[in-house]
Amino acid sequence: MERWNKADTTLLCAALCFVAAVGFRILYPESILTEGILFVTEAAMVGGIADWFAVTALFKKPLGFPFHTAILPNRRKEFVEASTTMVQQEFFSRRALFKKLDNFDLLPVLINYLEKPETKHFLLNEILAALKKYITSTDKKSQSKLIAQKLRRELENIPVTELIDDGGRWLKSTGKDTELFAGLMKKLKDIAAKDETRAKLQGVLEKFAEEKTKNAGAFSLLMAGLAQMLNFVNFEEAAEIMQVQLVKLLDELSRNTQIQRRTLNECRLKLSELAETSDFRKLIEQVQVDLAAALPLEETVETALAKIETPILEMKLNEFAPVAQVSKNFGVILAETLIELYDKFLAGLKNDGEIKKAVEKFLGELAARATFYAQPLVGEVAKSALNRMTDEQLNSLVYDKAEPDFVWIRMNGSIVGSFIGVIIFALIKIIS
Repeated sequence: MERWNKADTTLLCAALCFVAAVGFRILYPESILTEGILFVTEAAMVGGIADWFAVTALFKKPLGFPFHTAILPNRRKEFVEASTTMVQQEFFSRRALFKKLDNFDLLPVLINYLEKPETKHFLLNEILAALKKYITSTDKKSQSKLIAQKLRRELENIPVTELIDDGGRWLKSTGKDTELFAGLMKKLKDIAAKDETRAKLQGVLEKFAEEKTKNAGAFSLLMAGLAQMLNFVNFEEAAEIMQVQLVKLLDELSRNTQIQRRTLNECRLKLSELAETSDFRKLIEQVQVDLAAALPLEETVETALAKIETPILEMKLNEFAPVAQVSKNFGVILAETLIELYDKFLAGLKNDGEIKKAVEKFLGELAARATFYAQPLVGEVAKSALNRMTDEQLNSLVYDKAEPDFVWIRMNGSIVGSFIGVIIFALIKIIS
């Protein structure tokens, strides 16, 4: 900034021309030409001085002028922060990083690494070791209790409407409702065929006749007694006839007959109507809660966890690939499953286009994310370097990067000022 440049030469020329124009104006006060030259040179000099002041005010105080000058030193903190952000977000932007990373093909390297037997053995053993560590560090009783509580909450939170609808659809689609209905009718048929049932029917008929005769008149009592004497009314035979008809009806209802289908459809309709009532829903909700509370989930879950834990803990890391056995426990099955899944994944990684595409995308994003960790470090390095600079060094850093542009800004002030001076002088003369 201390070096003489073209802008300084231009401003000096404008000032000399202005002095010469003043001299000619004094010698020829009546000349329009000298008046115009003075006006234009004055505008050129003022424009050059104004732009010199503006450019200089960015870096220091021109002629000691204190107001809104030395902007860069005064805004040093903001400039450092902006530069750090620019380095992080522009020079090391996500797009730029991905553009660089697109040139790297990491998938073949990964496949070659996974195909090595030692890699396979190492990874599967690490998985098994992590599983063993998790199992041994877990409190089975508390874990069983937690799982049981979650299961109970899931059972209790099933919507009643959904439970009823799903249950009805399942019963109908599987034919379980017909099976249950037929079983119930067979059970009722066996009960109806018993002698005790016939005796109860006879007792009901006799009780009904007795209640009717109590409220009847004298003539009705006389006729009822006469009918019994003449054996017109035989309650035992009536009960037997009712029993036979009832057994016959229940037999038809227990078989795939038209009356069974009609009765079952009627039952379905009535159950659907019943399901819409609030009392029935409350009953189902209560049964749902009671059933969830009555289930021995804690003991069941704890037993299941123990059965799973023992064979896994008994597996040895150096014998991971198990031989064929007649009776395989859970640990052996788990090991074979892990090996099979590993081989399938590796085969898919080689041959399946979708898997390859997904893994390549994952590796690209993983590499990009790893690279992103360098962003804060680069920013801190740039910030530290800028903070160590003096004001003069910081001014030189910025000015040297755009010195030609700053020079032209100052030169343009004199050039544009002279043109504007010509235009204004012409307009003044035309108007006057």
